[in-house]
Amino acid sequence: MSLLGKIERIIDVVLEDGSVEKGDDFEKYVVDMFDKRYFSVAEWTSDISRKHDRFVESDTNPDLVMRYDYKNKNERFCIECKFRSNLYQNKLNWSKPDQIKRYRNYAKEKKLPFFVVIGLGGDPLYPERLFCIPLKEAKYPALYPSVFEKFERDPKKNFFWKAGELI
Repeated sequence: MSLLGKIERIIDVVLEDGSVEKGDDFEKYVVDMFDKRYFSVAEWTSDISRKHDRFVESDTNPDLVMRYDYKNKNERFCIECKFRSNLYQNKLNWSKPDQIKRYRNYAKEKKLPFFVVIGLGGDPLYPERLFCIPLKEAKYPALYPSVFEKFERDPKKNFFWKAGELI
């Protein structure tokens, strides 16, 4: 990755609501919302390119691939985790167009359901609000409340998998 590319990456991280630490903390929060009796983490993207000047293809994958293990179901699904301190211009800015395209391609290629889990406000380890949006509904990089509020859930309630849906 060129020096300009590194600078752009740093700016992206800063603009995407602060620090790398916030994103890492929010990922930990999301993983902890899955009961170990029923779920395992099949994959957890490390974002290793933040530490090196090489592009790492797997860094473009979703943050998590979870496995629902109950009664030998062995069902897998993807999660992209995003934490935002607040809305920007009354919209929830969660992605860039090229990221959405990559996520759609990944889901199609792997034949896996894909969800965007977004924490809004509060602390990344204890968000005030939580949204679990199917990727097919998160069509744009910035979402209006009329879209994302349909997928709001209790931030204290564990996730569960039912009939191919993350609830």
